[in-house]
Amino acid sequence: MMRIVLFLLLALNAYAEYPQWLKYGIKVISEFKSPKGTQKYVEGYGLIINDGLILTSSRNVYRDKKAEEITLYHTEMLGEPIACLSHARILAVDDNLDLAVLEAERFTDIYCNILPEPNLREENFAKVYFNLLFAPLDLPLDERLEISYFKEQDWSQFSRQRIALKDFLKISDKEREAMLGMPLFVEDEFLGLDVRKTSGSKNKGLQIGILTHSEILEFLCKLESETSVFKNRRELDSFCPKFLE
Repeated sequence: MMRIVLFLLLALNAYAEYPQWLKYGIKVISEFKSPKGTQKYVEGYGLIINDGLILTSSRNVYRDKKAEEITLYHTEMLGEPIACLSHARILAVDDNLDLAVLEAERFTDIYCNILPEPNLREENFAKVYFNLLFAPLDLPLDERLEISYFKEQDWSQFSRQRIALKDFLKISDKEREAMLGMPLFVEDEFLGLDVRKTSGSKNKGLQIGILTHSEILEFLCKLESETSVFKNRRELDSFCPKFLE
């Protein structure tokens, strides 16, 4: 009986350590060419959402010009190593919000070798994403709020990190720069993305470097309604007219 209880406790701890949204986290590595011809690599994070889209910080993929190459890494199973997933291209960028929307392309094996099309990794990718398209809770950015995000453990796997918002805001600028594009949660509710702090902004969230769920939806839906960037994205097509009412 004691063995059964111990097993259940371990299972519950594992579930607490690995919330479902960890599966949708992405590591983004971009390659930029400097004026001298040398290569510079920028690392950041992102979130896989509806319609095969990826959200990240614009700083991760655009610095005066687009990155030469963008590679995505993730984990296919919770607790499993982080591995190469695909390359990506930029669909939209807003430097004021520090937000970029990417589309995965040229899927690879775990060693970054490009796979022939069609392939199972691309098919599976279309089925596994965080559903962003629902009315946001608009949680107040109170310093007492406890937030969660995924922490990378030496390229071995993603794990959950919990921290009070007041302590998160004390993280050094250098550490926050390395976290750009990180999805932030309150338990299982999406709070927003970690983005570049904009001290002169009238937006409280951007002042502290958090782009909220509702602000992201507003950006996506304006693009969907006013441009053809998201043409044939069925979930956005269905959701946005109601959201913008």
